[in-house]
Amino acid sequence: MGVDRRAAAKECAYHHQREIMSRITAESLRAALPVMGGERSLPGLEGPIVIHRDGFGIPHVRAGTEHDAFFGQGFVHAQDRLWQMEYDRLRARGRWSEAVGGEGLAQDKLMRRFQIWRTLEQDYAALSGDAQAMLQAYSSGVNAFLAGPDPLPVELQALEMQPEPWRAGDCLAVMKVRHIMMGVWEGKLWRARLVQTLGAEKTALLHPGYQQGQLLMLPPGQRFNGPILDGLAELSAGLAGLPRLQEDPAAGSNNWVAGGARTASGKPLVAGDPHRALDVPNVYYQNHLACADFDVVGFSFPGMPGFPHFAHNAHVAWSITHGQADYQDLFIEQFNPEQPARYRWQEDWREAEVCEERIAVRGEASVELSLYRTHHGPIIAGHPREGWGLAFCYTAMAAPNRTMDAVYRMLRAANADQLEEAQRHWVDPVNNMVYGDVHGEFGYRTRGELPLRPRANAWLPVAGWTGEYEWRGAVPFEEMPAARNPRAGYAYSANNRIVDETYPHYIALDFAPGFRAERINALLSTGSGLQVEDMGRMHGDVLSVPATAFKALYGKITPQDEGAALALQLLEQWDCQISAHSPAPLLFAAFRQRLLHAVLDPLLGTLAATAFQDRGHGAARMLRRTMARLHELIAEDDTALLPQGASWAVLMARALSEAVQGLQARLGGRMEGWRWDMEHKTGAVHLLSRSFPDAASLLDPPPIPMAGDGDTLLAGGIQAEQGFQVETLSTARYVFDTGDWNRSAWVIPGGASGHPGSPHYADQTGHFRELRMHPMLYDWDRIATQAESTQHLQPEQ
Repeated sequence: MGVDRRAAAKECAYHHQREIMSRITAESLRAALPVMGGERSLPGLEGPIVIHRDGFGIPHVRAGTEHDAFFGQGFVHAQDRLWQMEYDRLRARGRWSEAVGGEGLAQDKLMRRFQIWRTLEQDYAALSGDAQAMLQAYSSGVNAFLAGPDPLPVELQALEMQPEPWRAGDCLAVMKVRHIMMGVWEGKLWRARLVQTLGAEKTALLHPGYQQGQLLMLPPGQRFNGPILDGLAELSAGLAGLPRLQEDPAAGSNNWVAGGARTASGKPLVAGDPHRALDVPNVYYQNHLACADFDVVGFSFPGMPGFPHFAHNAHVAWSITHGQADYQDLFIEQFNPEQPARYRWQEDWREAEVCEERIAVRGEASVELSLYRTHHGPIIAGHPREGWGLAFCYTAMAAPNRTMDAVYRMLRAANADQLEEAQRHWVDPVNNMVYGDVHGEFGYRTRGELPLRPRANAWLPVAGWTGEYEWRGAVPFEEMPAARNPRAGYAYSANNRIVDETYPHYIALDFAPGFRAERINALLSTGSGLQVEDMGRMHGDVLSVPATAFKALYGKITPQDEGAALALQLLEQWDCQISAHSPAPLLFAAFRQRLLHAVLDPLLGTLAATAFQDRGHGAARMLRRTMARLHELIAEDDTALLPQGASWAVLMARALSEAVQGLQARLGGRMEGWRWDMEHKTGAVHLLSRSFPDAASLLDPPPIPMAGDGDTLLAGGIQAEQGFQVETLSTARYVFDTGDWNRSAWVIPGGASGHPGSPHYADQTGHFRELRMHPMLYDWDRIATQAESTQHLQPEQ
């Protein structure tokens, strides 16, 4: 009978999928577009709002009051990105299975276990009245759109889903769900599996920390000469307390600011590009918001108000990258198997918070889930009924989170001082912020909350019952790394190490290699008379620092066959530019991938397959770190990671032959005719295409052939064992010119609209591919004159 029920459910799911597919047509895409012009009367407005949309469909919202500005931002977010907003809300609450069925169940279980929703009320209550009013006004704007005559997005129509009213807490949930997986908890879980399988000594060898000689952020241009990270003691001590862990469940960025002494205008230029996986639609939304109190243009997250990461107002510009900081811990909790709602705390047993959840699954039976929470946080893995669980301690949820106060105050900042002060309330994520103002001030600040706790917490899940690993507050705001008007005349960040070993507080074990920082520093340190166009050219820089380092090592290779000999010749003659039309980047990438396998397959043993298939932030970070070290290990003839008796010369020769053979099988033809962009292109997939692949031709944007890789300023990161498809890239490029805001420029891969039937769904892709940006319109007369459409929102009489 069980087999019959499963077959019937499968058949039912198939017919249900076909029914949904029948609702997604070219005609339905066009019919789902909202009206972008005319006049509309809406309840809740204090005065009129004008929405001009430029030639790329980017909204410029002008209101008389602050309330109406946020109302207008919520309205245009819903006009363009309601489907994306609903997706983020559903996944934050662990309800994605309601839309796509069993395919979303694993994600929903993890998100339910995070228990994001349980923190929203305390966060909202802790906010200032101004921030609360911002969230309420924004939500009113979203709901005004929902109550209006426009059709729902085609995705919601196809799934026959009616969004619930938007609430202030949904804004907070969107902010958290967009950042919760950018932390380090997966790395700690992965190290725990490594130390249990390989032992402490080998695990420590795979985690040497930031490499000597690579650039720091502060002061700009200074190199790290501190000690190699030695985690053997912490790993050995932590191993004894670990339960047996089972299978429970390259993002980065660049930014920089050039001070007035290095620019043509004499005022700072702020530039950057966040690196993420390419969502469809884009995670970032270009918009412009003005009222009597502020006039801000930049990027926001659909589903929440403000401009948290990249924007400028009339006085100051800001830009961030991920700080790679450690602000997530895992605590091993001991539960009483006889009374699983009780967990051990020192000599006593405490009551855990326990609730029962039911996950609704489209087309299938619902799933029951027991959720546990200790004073450390929610239990996200393990088995309390069997005596243990892993509690997730995260700054964004451990205490009331006032990040939205920072978001609000940034809009009103009149100078660099006020912008920095606004970051006092920023909690998550920890970011590297660079900024510049119209008065000529510029600088760098680490923003966010860094917990104070024992160093052992950095490496592995720690014992939750002893009391010795508890958090003891946070690094004071005044002691966070910062620099104003540094002597170098510029500041930058590229996810590299922030400060040297003399900084008194722990920030993180892992940082991105200093390759991109090296190029930014080289270009800025020699720059003068810089303009927006120069910043744009930096975005397109494709010189590879590790490829340059490998040039001196190719002499160690004795080719094993003719194909390898030709490949070696091409690599030796190569200029180390990861250009789109060259075969050398393809050879170099394949060679390094095979060399990484040669090193790690024997070392990891049974964990190798898991590591190379990882698409998260655990094993994948270890792979990237080891890949980045290969040229140094070879140059120093450091064989500590190699099998007994193995040599780098033999491994390199074998890796080159295997790389060539693999590419020949894949591409055929003459090696000289291969091109990097034949294989190195985006493969962005609409959320519904994964569940309903027959709709992909209507929903997915076109692929973008790309130069660059994960080590160049032109970002095009790939993942080990995933071929050469672009996995992470610049999801936006921008330059803010504080000397004349009207010279600022931007572009995204994709478009402003989230509607697949809109002409603005992917209309910026050509500019993005060609490394062009278009004007970031700021002057209101120019905006009105050039508007593609204008919509007037009036208070309801």
